Order: sequence, then C-alpha cells, then structure tokens
Amino acid sequence: MRSSIVHGFWLIALAMVGTVAATAAQAQTARPGDVPGSKDPPSLKRFEGSKIAGYFTRSFDEYTLALGEAKDAGFEKSEKLEGAITRIIYRVPVGHTELELFRNYEHALSEAGYSLLYERKPWERDGAFMLNFHNQVKIKGSSANPFYLGGGSSASGAYLAARATKDGQDFTLAVVVHEHSNGDYVWAVADVKDGVPLKTGEIIVGIDVIVSKAVEIKMIEIKSDAMAKALAETGKIDIYGILFDTDKTDIKPASTPTLEQVAKLLKDDPALKLEVAGHTDSTGDKDHNAKLSDGRAVAVVQSLIKTYGIDAARLQAKGYGDTKPVAPNDTEDGRAKNRRVELRKI
Repeated sequence: MRSSIVHGFWLIALAMVGTVAATAAQAQTARPGDVPGSKDPPSLKRFEGSKIAGYFTRSFDEYTLALGEAKDAGFEKSEKLEGAITRIIYRVPVGHTELELFRNYEHALSEAGYSLLYERKPWERDGAFMLNFHNQVKIKGSSANPFYLGGGSSASGAYLAARATKDGQDFTLAVVVHEHSNGDYVWAVADVKDGVPLKTGEIIVGIDVIVSKAVEIKMIEIKSDAMAKALAETGKIDIYGILFDTDKTDIKPASTPTLEQVAKLLKDDPALKLEVAGHTDSTGDKDHNAKLSDGRAVAVVQSLIKTYGIDAARLQAKGYGDTKPVAPNDTEDGRAKNRRVELRKI
C-alpha cells in the first residue's frame, strides 16, 4: 500500500516539475555534459564517465544526517546539522553495479581525507530508507524535494556518511548509490526529459554536501584583562582559543596567543589560583570523552608551567568530558561551543 502511495505521489510531483526538467534539458542540448553551474564536492573525485545531471543548493538550512536504518519519517540514529546544503545527482554509464560504485566512493572518500561515520551496504534493500533520505532536501513551501531517485518497498540504496575538516569548515557528505529498476522514476534531472524512466540497470549517485562554518568565537583573542574581569564577576570563563586536533591532547601552535594571555593573567595577579577544566561535546563514548578532556586540561597546565614559568601549586587540571554543556549538542555550532577550556577561580 505504501509503495503505491509513494509511486502515485511522485508521478504527481513529476507533472508539477515537468517544465523545469524540460527547460534544463534544453539548456544542455548544445553542450552535453554537466548541468550549468554545478561542481563536484570538495576534494572528491567522480566515477569515470559519470556526469552531473542534477544540482540544487540551499544557502543555509537544517539537515538530519542518517546514521542508522529508517524509522517512521526519519532514522533510528541521526545527527542534526546546520549549514549550506548542496544536492548533486550523477548519472553513471550503463554497465556498472551498486557494489562497484559503493566501493569506489568508499575509497575516494578515504583518499580525500574523509572519516567514515556510517555505511549501508548495497544488499540492504529498504525503500523507506531511500524515501527518507531523499526527503532530507526539500523545496520550501512544497511537499516535493528537488530530486527523487527511486521508490518501492524493496528499492535498493547503498549509503555512506563521512566528514572532513578543510580550511576551518566541516564538510559532511551523505552519499547514496541507486541501481534503477522497473517502476523507479527520476525527475527534475536535466537528462530525463518529461519524466522518462531511466534504463534498467543504470546507476544514479546522489550526494548531499553539508558545510558547517567554524564558530566565530574561535577567532576571538581574549585579553588577560577581559579574563580577569570575568573571573572577578563570575569566578569562571570559557576559552576557545586553545585548540587541539580531533581526538588528541596535543595543543596546536595557533593556541600560543591565548596561552600567553592566560600566563599574563596569572603573572599580573600572583595570588590567583585556577582550575583548568577540559570539556568536550557529546560525540563518542562518555568514558573516552572524560579521559580526553582530562588529558587536554593537563596539557594546558603543563604548558603554563613549562613554557611560561607558572608555579604548579597555582594550577589544577580536571576533565569533565561532556557533562557540562553550554549549548545543545544537536548542531555543529553547539558542539563547537561545548569543546572548550574553562578557567575557574579556586
């Protein structure tokens, strides 16, 4: 029953966007190839011979990243993201398989420096997952999304979710690979004129790219007098200029200006004693987060002692893991605010 409803819905949606699809197709008549204005995801190669047949962007929106199987209109496990969203649709020449494309993208993501967050193998067939994935990017004010790649209760769809940080921005990619079969429809794609179904066995690759900008507060250098004022008024202050690599306790060289200001704070007030507290976001195991935050706090204390000559008796290191968030952990901005070093007056 659900399959019939979904199928009928997309036929209606197809009729609604037929003019858009035809216009895009006409624009490509004189110059076969990618949709005008489209481009590949950052640092990620495309499969040989494939071309971009659909391209859609939103400057800023919310996105639910699938990290588990379909559940109702969402997923058993997921992550809320906010940022610029781009959906890219590739058509792959006939003669390839879902598994072949899945393995190629798995390799390409690793080669481009992306860390795998979740994968769904080609043989795990579930039309609900496909439908929920495609509905992640929608045309506001309409019940339709810009690209629908397949339907039916047994529709296949290999899936990969991965993330990388490049030039101060988090790039999250959600990749779905779908092998077309009878009954599936693709619409609003440049090369599919008037909603004509693709050839049986043709592979479509859909990639959602979510770009989350670094939190602005990380770029602010806090002076020692501002730290002193906050400590006098509230007894504590959160510091975002002491930076670490992901999942490591080594302090990055870019942290030097902030560490110099903390050292100046302590030298200007010889009676001041501080707890240096490490905090993480909620990503990962709680015990691991506690250990990581403690290691980072110790690293800051050791730097102040060894590099800046601060008396060890004036400093205490403590890790709180993810137990004291200052923002929700369901967005990248919130998680970035929770990853911090806190100075507390003792």
